[in-house]
Amino acid sequence: MNRDEFKDWLFSANIKRRIKLIQNHHTWLPDYSRFKGDNHFQLLEAMDRSHVSRRLGGIAQNITTFSDGLIALCRSFERTPAGIKGANQGAVCLENLGNFDLGGDEMSDEHRQTIIFVNAALCRKFNLPPDTDSIVYHYWYDLKTAERMNGSGSTKSCPGTNFFGGNSVESAEENFIPLVRTELGKLGGVADPKAIGLY
Repeated sequence: MNRDEFKDWLFSANIKRRIKLIQNHHTWLPDYSRFKGDNHFQLLEAMDRSHVSRRLGGIAQNITTFSDGLIALCRSFERTPAGIKGANQGAVCLENLGNFDLGGDEMSDEHRQTIIFVNAALCRKFNLPPDTDSIVYHYWYDLKTAERMNGSGSTKSCPGTNFFGGNSVESAEENFIPLVRTELGKLGGVADPKAIGLY
């Protein structure tokens, strides 16, 4: 789907599972070099096979974004994702195809806009404040203890050391969250700001 199609689907979807977290990831591999412009489904099928072999019960993520700006629905929104140990309950997992570590892929403008848009649209749909309590990075969770450590302990760099300028909480607050807030404003803000204590 393109962004408008995704918005129309999301805003009309009757999703019963309570969502309180938006996880942001990068695939690392496959990276941009594996995307040929028309092989979205082949890459998704390969991810599904890999995740099944790791006993994740199917493709781990609910959404995948691509460098051309397109968006794929993957695991059902009614199913808990297998994205971050310790932070899967009540989460939607967003997997962004590419390697966004320093020295990896340079994010395309279309991809950049789609990632911002999807995060904002999810905030709008689920009445989530656009902050680092609702929008989280894999890097912030310890792989062994499953605790949120904000980058301390045993971690992955995911969603990348160069994801919107970095993968730290501070970088997200400075470089990513303001973009999501601006996009959320264009979408009309949260559906019920009183429900999340904004007003």
